[in-house]
Amino acid sequence: MRQGKHLQSVVCLGLLLLGLLACKKKSAPDPTPTVASESAEMKRFKELAPKVKTLLGKVSELGQKAKSEPQVKTEQAFKTKLEKTKFVTVGDQWLADFHKSAGDGEVDLSNTTLSLCAYAADKKPESVKDSDLENDVGYMDQCLAWEYVAVVRPRKVSKPTIKMATKSFDPGEVEGDLLLFALPAGELKARYRFRTTNSDELTWFEGKPEKEWSAESMRDLAKNLKGVIEERMALERDSMGK
Repeated sequence: MRQGKHLQSVVCLGLLLLGLLACKKKSAPDPTPTVASESAEMKRFKELAPKVKTLLGKVSELGQKAKSEPQVKTEQAFKTKLEKTKFVTVGDQWLADFHKSAGDGEVDLSNTTLSLCAYAADKKPESVKDSDLENDVGYMDQCLAWEYVAVVRPRKVSKPTIKMATKSFDPGEVEGDLLLFALPAGELKARYRFRTTNSDELTWFEGKPEKEWSAESMRDLAKNLKGVIEERMALERDSMGK
């Protein structure tokens, strides 16, 4: 009888110990979660994004100002030399939509950096990939360095004519005017007239269809116009062909 009571006590003691161990295991505090430190690039992204959004809002507002300005009859030149990094050149039709695609017969006067800046600033920080951070911050830095916006208003566009049989083309031409606005207030600083044509020739490649050559000739026309504007802003020429 006494042996049975002793066995019962041992069993009870064992159960008690198991219960205490179980409680201790359950009450053990969870390890402190590791919080990843924010990278310097992410801090820059968060700092620049709101500034870029404000800048892009100012650029968009220039659409109405450019629309209300009359056709340029007499030029008013800007006397200070502008480096390429200090201004952005963009067509008036792209002020309402930085990502707009050029229509048929329309000279592509979009600005890639402006479009990429808008894409970057619209991203939520938590959705930005680490692999994209450096580029996004770089684009935003470029945009925030702009002090002026050169708004191109084409009035007349003559498309280049491709001649597949002779692998040649009749050059196209674009003419219109250019308005230079200062940021952030949008004050009009200068007015210009321009007329630009294609390059003398294109580099031909066998097998490229006529449609692609037409697109290439229009890209050449846009490239020439932007190049002329950059040279005019740098005071490297005193006219833009008008």
